Amino acid sequence: MKIKKIHKETISEKVFNFHCTPDENYYANGILVHNCYKGNGVGQPLHNMTLDEFKIIIDKVPMILTQAALGICDVDTNPDFFPMMEYCRSKGIIPNYTCNGFRVTPEVVKETKRLCGAVAVSLRLENKDLTYDTVHAFCEEGMTQVNIHFVLAEETLEDAFKVVNDITSDKRLEKLNAIVFLQYKPKGRNPEAFHSISDVGKYKKLFEYCADKLINYGMDSCSGPVFFKSIVDNPNKEKLAQVSEPCESGIFSSYINCHGQFFPCSFSEGEEDWKEGLDVLNCEDFLKDIWFHPRVVVWREDLTFSSQNCNCEFSKLCRSCPVFNITPCKEKTNESKERVCLELE
Repeated sequence: MKIKKIHKETISEKVFNFHCTPDENYYANGILVHNCYKGNGVGQPLHNMTLDEFKIIIDKVPMILTQAALGICDVDTNPDFFPMMEYCRSKGIIPNYTCNGFRVTPEVVKETKRLCGAVAVSLRLENKDLTYDTVHAFCEEGMTQVNIHFVLAEETLEDAFKVVNDITSDKRLEKLNAIVFLQYKPKGRNPEAFHSISDVGKYKKLFEYCADKLINYGMDSCSGPVFFKSIVDNPNKEKLAQVSEPCESGIFSSYINCHGQFFPCSFSEGEEDWKEGLDVLNCEDFLKDIWFHPRVVVWREDLTFSSQNCNCEFSKLCRSCPVFNITPCKEKTNESKERVCLELE
């Protein structure tokens, strides 16, 4: 059946990322991916959010919440992980998650298919077979929204092309929905070990390679600005721009850590004005005490207008990171904390 009509519709729903353990990765919002990975538990004692705490938070969030991305590392790290997803479903909320592939048993696969809208598997370059086998297991169970997450840095760029080639030839990946590239940010266990890619041309080459290979690809919202820059000469740039999503943290998605503390995004935790989060577990009114808290309002306004004065045809669609200098066309100055447009090579 041919598509007869396409129209643009504004969605006012919100996505919240709940981290149930202090050291995990996460996935959000079906095909679109928001934020990416960071080490949350470095130097901290293990703490699991309990099912009761999870229920308290879910019940405090307004009923416009439609999706929750549950952070987990090993699928059995938190014993309440699947009961949490059950509770989401009972409230009309679709859960999603990212796993590392370890201990994904047939029972885990079946429960994931029953409860989740989507699932992603983090690619481990030292053990690609684990990732590919896990993807295959989810797909064979009948899941259609199964993605691979690939953290993109200068040091991993060459491997990204190899993985794209694998997707075209490895039978285990023939039903894969997409590979999603996550922009590296210097945070976590060893932030100096990798480096964010600052060359737009490298991104453009990778994205075009995926398109040439007829591979579905996506990127996290942190990559929005560089994606816009990479398509300026593309004949389909208007359509591509409409399906991309720059940073939306604190606008229609947010992050709640394993202690029940709210941050605009996971990478804002412990940074600058977000050394401490907002206590969701003990708040009386989520909208008043959290969503419209002065700190959140300042963050939201700063992010919303962060790229409006850029000399770029996509400036009205773009938003640059308030925390890290990871956007090739912007740099945050130490003196004024303003983001300054830079000339691209």
